[in-house]
Amino acid sequence: MNTPLRRGYHIPDMRTLSYAIALSLALSSVAVAQVTTVDEGSFTITRGGTKPADRIGQESFTIRRTKGAGGDVVVANATVTFDTEHLAPALRTDTSFSPLAYQVEVRTGTDVERLRGRIGGGRFSAQLKNAKGESSKEYIVSDGALILDDDIFHQYYFMVQRARGGSATIPVVIPRRNTQETMRIQAGANEQVRVGTSSVEARRYTIQEPTGATRQVWADAQGRILKVQLDGGGITATRDELPR
Repeated sequence: MNTPLRRGYHIPDMRTLSYAIALSLALSSVAVAQVTTVDEGSFTITRGGTKPADRIGQESFTIRRTKGAGGDVVVANATVTFDTEHLAPALRTDTSFSPLAYQVEVRTGTDVERLRGRIGGGRFSAQLKNAKGESSKEYIVSDGALILDDDIFHQYYFMVQRARGGSATIPVVIPRRNTQETMRIQAGANEQVRVGTSSVEARRYTIQEPTGATRQVWADAQGRILKVQLDGGGITATRDELPR
């Protein structure tokens, strides 16, 4: 005997079912199209050399472009792990890479410090929360300023993008120091850089700080960072695998 359908239920005809499936796939495609991965990967951080004993940290990151209500935004997230310190930065910028909002959590042992900041109207407004309590600070920033926090390496991507294979003088906000500095980035020649088991060609950029200290950055043709070297401190961050 056939079992009757429950009252209130019905079997959809094939046209209705096909339309529902097509609509579902279309919406899924739109959702996927709204987020584009710009770069994703990891760096091994060393001091003084490239031997395993020289390793002091690791950074994993993603940079994505997302459609927002007011236009496209770029969102960069990372986890950076050192022996005694763990950082979790999150940056949101417009399509010119000028920051809209930034936050970073720093864990040192059992201590946790959180900084949240917003840029608007030519000012950087930051709130800091740690075991001692909460504090706020606000300071003036220049038009076109970028975020480049200490001990975080994927953020050099934004410096390289702003230089666009040439040179640029860029105001840089260093949030955990509550300061802004003007840095000069200059594109150099292409060189061979070792990434994982491969040797690839990369453009070398030199960044000069106001003090005269320099940083070297190697990036691929799309500006994705392959290697960063802080000349003064002997710190090097090298990509673990080539960008995909």
